[in-house]
Amino acid sequence: MDATAVARSLRASIGLLAMEWLTAPSTFEKGVAAGLPAGMPAYAVGRWGVLGDVPVDDVVGAAFFWEPATVRTLWNEGTAVVAPAEGARVWGRICAEWGEDRLGDFAVSTRLGELLDPVVDGAAADNAPLFVGWRQQVTAPAGPGRTFQLAQAMRELRFSRHCVAVQAAGLTPLEAILAGPAPGSAAMFGWPEPYPDVTGLAGIREEIEGHTDRLHARDLAVLGPDERAELRELAKAVRAHASG
Repeated sequence: MDATAVARSLRASIGLLAMEWLTAPSTFEKGVAAGLPAGMPAYAVGRWGVLGDVPVDDVVGAAFFWEPATVRTLWNEGTAVVAPAEGARVWGRICAEWGEDRLGDFAVSTRLGELLDPVVDGAAADNAPLFVGWRQQVTAPAGPGRTFQLAQAMRELRFSRHCVAVQAAGLTPLEAILAGPAPGSAAMFGWPEPYPDVTGLAGIREEIEGHTDRLHARDLAVLGPDERAELRELAKAVRAHASG
């Protein structure tokens, strides 16, 4: 199956599969129990902690769609409680536990992991710091926990390719959010009003999605056409099961 078509499909399957757990109440509760701070500083040091002990400007750049001052505040508050590497380790464990909880009774999830493994392992690291960090967090043995860790790494991989596409189109992160399918997320990412007028950018936003698909398709080239078709169908099935 065509790699670009599969890349587009994974946006709504793998992408959504690996999104809910990041801000789930149980994730934050487990984080606090493991010594992380409460609230969004835990998200910061958990998700972005894979970057390691880096200058905060590196975190701002990797977070990309988040408002810079918000990133600095969350990162500083989070790392005042726990080191980035420890935050990432805890978040990675919680990720695997989420997979066990949601996919442990769904046998085909292990096969999905087998298909994702070579994609994650072989993907180029160019302009993808969060992906590289999350790839290093894939430590669970074969099974639903590992599959979910791989899904999270894949989400960060597409995110990284998407950031490149947005920059290539000449849009700012805020413009890309406002012209996209979820403009309301601008506030969640810390951007204050008033917002710029993005009338007329919808076409450019669709071009960005196409560019993202083409970039991500290169990552899927490690699989054969039949494997890509199987990946697409299994990703849909696992996403539906996890959300059921």
